[in-house]
Amino acid sequence: MGERDPLNLSLSVLIRYAQSFLQRWGDPREGVSEFLSPLMNSDDEARLRLAEALAAGGEVPVAQWSEPIRLRSIFDRIEPALPPDRAGGYPLQALDRRRETLFPQRPRPAATEGEYRALARSLREALQGAEAFARGHPAAQIAGLLGAMARFAWCVPAASAAAFEDISLYDHGRVAAALAALLAEAPDEALRAWKAALRNGADAPPVALLIKGDLSGIQDFLYQVSGKGTARGLRGRSLYLQLLSEAVALFLLRQLRLPLVNLLYSSGGHFWILARPADAERLADLQRAVDRRLIAFHGMDLGLILGEVPLRPADLRPGGLKAAMDELAARIRARKLRRFADLPAGDWALLLRTTPDSTEPGDWTDCAVCGQVGRRGREIREVEGNVRKCLRCLSFEELGRQALDMSAVAWIVRAEDDGPAGEAASSSNWADPLAAFGLGVVLFNAQGEPIGDLPLPRDGEWALVWAVGSRAWDLQVRRRIAEQLGGLPTAFVPRFVLRYAPRVTAEDRERFKARYEARGEKMPEEGSIRDFEILEGWSTGIQRLGVLRADLDGAGTLFSEGLGPRMTLSRLVALSSTISRFFEGYVETLCRQRDPRRGGSGVIYALYSGGDDLFIVGAWDAVADLAGALRRELDAYTGGHPRIGLSAGLTLHGGRESAQRMAEAAGEALEEAKGYRGPDPGRQKDAFAFLGPVMPWRPGEVFHEVLRWRDRFVAIVDEETGAGEGRPRRRAGRGRSVLFALIRWALRIQRERARGRPGAQAILGPWLWQLPYFLARWQEMAEEGSGTEKLLREMRRDWERMGPAEASARIEAIWGPAARWAELLTRRGEGREAP
Repeated sequence: MGERDPLNLSLSVLIRYAQSFLQRWGDPREGVSEFLSPLMNSDDEARLRLAEALAAGGEVPVAQWSEPIRLRSIFDRIEPALPPDRAGGYPLQALDRRRETLFPQRPRPAATEGEYRALARSLREALQGAEAFARGHPAAQIAGLLGAMARFAWCVPAASAAAFEDISLYDHGRVAAALAALLAEAPDEALRAWKAALRNGADAPPVALLIKGDLSGIQDFLYQVSGKGTARGLRGRSLYLQLLSEAVALFLLRQLRLPLVNLLYSSGGHFWILARPADAERLADLQRAVDRRLIAFHGMDLGLILGEVPLRPADLRPGGLKAAMDELAARIRARKLRRFADLPAGDWALLLRTTPDSTEPGDWTDCAVCGQVGRRGREIREVEGNVRKCLRCLSFEELGRQALDMSAVAWIVRAEDDGPAGEAASSSNWADPLAAFGLGVVLFNAQGEPIGDLPLPRDGEWALVWAVGSRAWDLQVRRRIAEQLGGLPTAFVPRFVLRYAPRVTAEDRERFKARYEARGEKMPEEGSIRDFEILEGWSTGIQRLGVLRADLDGAGTLFSEGLGPRMTLSRLVALSSTISRFFEGYVETLCRQRDPRRGGSGVIYALYSGGDDLFIVGAWDAVADLAGALRRELDAYTGGHPRIGLSAGLTLHGGRESAQRMAEAAGEALEEAKGYRGPDPGRQKDAFAFLGPVMPWRPGEVFHEVLRWRDRFVAIVDEETGAGEGRPRRRAGRGRSVLFALIRWALRIQRERARGRPGAQAILGPWLWQLPYFLARWQEMAEEGSGTEKLLREMRRDWERMGPAEASARIEAIWGPAARWAELLTRRGEGREAP
C-alpha cells in the first residue's frame, strides 16, 4: 500500500484508538499484535490528527481516560438536555440483544478498572482473531477491526472528558477513520485551509460529501403478497429488502474506492456514505448504474434516491451540521418527486418491460402474488391448489424459511459484478439482484453450515460476515464459516437482523387441519412459519389478526435539531446507532419475551423492524399488549425524554385478508395517531390509534387509564362467567351489559362529535342522565360484595364528581375504548384461550 492509500490511513485511525485503549487498560505484559503496528510517517500523522479533530468538531484530545467511566446515553444530550443527576450509563460488556446490555442504567453507576480491563482483554482477543481471519487483506482488516470494536468498544466513551462521555470509542473511531480515508489524497494546501477553518470557523472548501441513499417503493414491495405462503413471503421480502439496501451501499463504496467505515449508517432501507467532495461529479453515473440493476429485476417497483450535501469544516464544528442536514433532506424529498426524470431514453424500454425477453411459444400467464407475466412451467410455476407463482416470489418464500435458522450472513465481494440482468425479473431468485451488484450472499446456520442450495461463489476477493446470532461468535463456528467460504480473507461484524417468527406445532395441525382440508389446501408443515390464519385462531376472545405499525415521531427533526449546539458528526452517528440498536436489536428481544406461547409456540410475528419503524402481526390481543410494552420500553431506553415519542396504529383483520390491505389499514391508523393534538400547547403525536379515539400514551396519560379499566371490566366478566377458573361457563351477567352500554354511548358521542363544530370539547346527550340511572340499577341487582358491585359503586362515585364535559370525555376516551377492548377479549364462542 502506498503512503497515501485511503485504506491504510483509515486502518491506522482504528488501530490508534484500539491501541490507546489496550495500552491504557490492557495487561502490560502482553505485547501488541503486528496488526496494531501500522507504518506511519509525519504526513500520515498530520492527516490522522486532522481527521480526529474534524470528527470531534475541533482540537479536542480523544482516546484518553483519566478514570474508568460508563458511556452516557446519547439521549441525555437531546434538547432539552437531561441534567447530570438523571444521566444513564451503559453496562460495560459485549454487544448483544439483551435488555440488560442495551438499556442504560439510571442513575449512571460508577465504572471500575476491573470492568475496563475485562473489556480490554476481550478486545485484544477479538483483534487477534480479526487479524487471523483477514489474512492481510486491507479491506478485510478494516472490517474485522471495525467488527471487534463494534462488539467491545460500543459501550466505552471515546474519552473520559465530559465532551466525549456520550460518544462511544467505536462510533467516534469509525467517523475519524472515514474522514482519514477522504484526507489521504488531499493536497497539503487544502489540509492547512481545513485545519484553520475548523479552528476559527472561517470559510473553506468542502472537506467531505455526505451522501444519503433511500430505497424507495419498500412499502408496496413488502406487502405485495397474497394467498398461501403470505407469512413466509413477507419474512423473505423483509430480509431481501435489507440485503438489497446493503448491497447497493456496498456497491457504491466499492465504486468510490472507500472502506467499510465510510458507510456511516445503514438501516431500514436508508444509508449514509461519507465521500470525497469530488465524488459529487460521479453520482449521476452511479445513480444510473444502480437504476439499471434495480430496473432489470424490479422494473418500477423499487428504486434508489440519492442525495448529497458538501460538508465544510465549519459544518463539522459543534452545532454546525443542522443546515447541511436540512439541505440534504430537502434534496431527497425533491428527487423522490421526480424519481425517473433523469433516466436516459435508452433505459425506458427496460423500465417498461413487463414480460421476459423471449420469443419462445408457451402458455403465458401471471403470478398470483406480484402480477409478473411469464410462461407457465417456466417463469411461472403452479403450486398447491393450482396457485400460480413466479420463481422470484417462490424464492422469497424459501428465503423466509431459511431466515428462521439463520445465524450469519456472508457477503462475498466478487472480482467483478454481473451488471444489469438481461432476463426479466420473474426468472430470477432473491440472490440474482445482489450478484448484479458484485456480491454473493450465503446464509449460515448456528453450526456454520450453509443454508439452502445456492452455489457458493468461487470468484470472491474477500468476505464480510454479519454475525447475526450469538453462536456465530463461537470460534469454531467462525472457522467453519471461513472454511466453507474457501479460505477467503474474512471479517466478522455484529449485525442485528430480525429473525423472530412463531412456528407450526403438532397442536396446530390437530386443531386447524380440518379447516385447511375443507378448502382443499394442505396444512403447513410442522416447524414452518405459522401462517396468519393460525395466528388469528390463537387469539383470546374474538379471533382476529392484529396488525401493528409504529414509528419514531419526528425522526428527521430529531437528527437535524435534537442535539442542538452539541451536534458533531460523530455524535450524530452515535445517535443513529443507538436508535438502530433499539429497533433492529431490542424489538426482537421484546417480542420473544412478551409473546404468550399458545399451542406450543408464539403468536407474535415480527415482520419488519429497522431504522425507526416496525411492522408486527399476530393474535390481536397479544399484539395490542406488545404495543403498550413497546412504548414503555422506549421510554425506559431514552430516559423518558419528552422529545422522543412513538406513534402506532393497530387494526384487526381476518387471517386470509390481503396483506396489502392490512398494511394500508394499519398505516391509516398510524397516520391518525400522528395527527393527534392534545389540549396542552405543543402536545402532539406520540399516541396509539386503536378501538376508537386516538389515545395519548405517555406515562400517566389516557392509554394507561384505558388499560386499568379494561382489566377491571375483564375481571368482572370473568367473575360472572367463571372464565379461567376451570368451571363451566355460566350465562353472562350484568358485567357485559355494562360493557355494551358504555360502547354504545361512546359511539354516540363520537357520531355527535363528527357532526358537531370543529374543536367542540363537550358533547352533551341523554347518556349524562341515563348512565347514573343504569349504574344504580345494575348495582342493586349485582351480588353484594362481588367485583361487579364494587366496580359499579366506584363508577358511580367517579360520575358524581364530574361535570358534564368531563363526564362526556370519560365515556368517549376511557370507559368506551376500555369496554370495547374488554368485550373483544371476553367474546364468547370465539375459541377463547388463556394466555
